[in-house]
Amino acid sequence: MISEVAIYTSLIGAFLGTLGMLLTPNLIKKILALGIVETSVTLFYTAISSKSGTSAPIIPYLPIERLRYADPVPQAVVITSIVIGFTILSLLLVFTIMLHNRYHTVDVNLIEKILEGEEK
Repeated sequence: MISEVAIYTSLIGAFLGTLGMLLTPNLIKKILALGIVETSVTLFYTAISSKSGTSAPIIPYLPIERLRYADPVPQAVVITSIVIGFTILSLLLVFTIMLHNRYHTVDVNLIEKILEGEEK
């Protein structure tokens, strides 16, 4: 039940984040929407990889035959995706600051108009 709610929540978050990236001209809002999509994908992967009745594969307190261990590979993938997502968002913020310092705006449409004017 809980994993179904997490799956639906992640799908809605990914949809809303994608809409935010496509529809807003503000670069900061696009970066925030990308962060929402990245978090939604992480939540989706966590929800589909979770299984009830499993324990962490650290120290068994029962005989090994009776234990069901959780797979540590999805946990490692989720941690890696969080680090990569943080790095991408940080780089995007740096590039946005550089664009703002050069063009004095974070509006994509205005930056495109300025670039078209520079090409002529």
